Amino acid sequence: MLPQSGIAHSQHSAVINAVQPYQQVARMANIDAVRGLAVLGIFFLNIFSMGISSYEYVPAATATVGDSIGQALYYLVLRDRFISLFSILFGAGLYIQWQNFSARGLDAGAKVKSRLCWLMLFGVLHGIFLWPGDILLSYGLCGMLVWRYRQLPVAELLRKAQLFIAIGLLVMLLMALIPFDVPSVVRGSPEYIAEYQLWTGSYSDQLRQQLPVVAISLLVFPMTYLWILSGLMLLGIYLLRQGWFSGPIARIGYLFWGSLLLSLLAYGCSYGHSQLLQNLALVLVVMAAIPMALWFLQVIVRYCGNQPQRLKSLQAAGRVALTLYILQSVVGVSLFRSIAPELLLTMDFMDYLLLAVIWSGIQLVLARCYLHFFKQGPLEWLWRKLAYNQNGS
Repeated sequence: MLPQSGIAHSQHSAVINAVQPYQQVARMANIDAVRGLAVLGIFFLNIFSMGISSYEYVPAATATVGDSIGQALYYLVLRDRFISLFSILFGAGLYIQWQNFSARGLDAGAKVKSRLCWLMLFGVLHGIFLWPGDILLSYGLCGMLVWRYRQLPVAELLRKAQLFIAIGLLVMLLMALIPFDVPSVVRGSPEYIAEYQLWTGSYSDQLRQQLPVVAISLLVFPMTYLWILSGLMLLGIYLLRQGWFSGPIARIGYLFWGSLLLSLLAYGCSYGHSQLLQNLALVLVVMAAIPMALWFLQVIVRYCGNQPQRLKSLQAAGRVALTLYILQSVVGVSLFRSIAPELLLTMDFMDYLLLAVIWSGIQLVLARCYLHFFKQGPLEWLWRKLAYNQNGS
């Protein structure tokens, strides 16, 4: 059971800790900062498949020191942490939108569902024409499912979130038990070079490669990540209503240590000689991601303190998260498939992470500069106009 909020003294606890239907919720600096961390963190994992999108990271035949360090970071810090955090935020955002639309006397259901439908269209276009690792379509689908449960009592909401996550993990575990051999591919092998040539060829060749990846993702998604992401979104609504986004929770250390333990188990399984152990590692790392995401959330909330002047760069990134997410794909795909595709033949794990660090710093600067002149990101503006029939309501 998650701990209860210890922030009854906070100036924001009355707004969030006991949110009632049709009560306006003001914009929260904490949520913007956490969203900024999440959207930047997602790129640290996505970057590996922005060149050859049929693979994640492919090591050289002889592992480098960077590969060894990277494998540890992958299982201990990166894998699914930030996508879990972003999913939690998405659920909280759905609830806030419902509150705010209803408080203004608008048809909240129509507004939110229009917003989700346009998000799904963005996702389809993004996945087919730019990068097949898109999450926007998945978020839109999950949002439609989560919407029907938004008014559940908090205890039932938590149980529903736990059930959905458990279903997703159980399906992943059962799939991990299916015996099948995954061919081992190393950088420089004939199989890798063949994929490299396809993904760095003409744009029409790239489109032909992306369509099957998108199709396979859509086939697998309802069995696994639909449940997990929907459960995380429901968890986000629960956490919002329990005050997790408003101020510090009494105890969070167990989240870090629990995640670390599961991550170490996953890391150990990843070195197993059987495919079963390696599949089990991926299930364990998904489990480990959830408490770590909650820990990240509270670390940011504690430091930001809902103050607009704290973590301003992260807050700025959070306010233009959709624009940054798509921009990450534009930059990553352009770099690895057109500008410098030879990097795919030479970079080790730590080289990718260094690029991600550099680009994250650039995004922080871009977001601050852009919001100095404009109130919202260009894609946020377009999304709002399309979803609300040009009236901006």
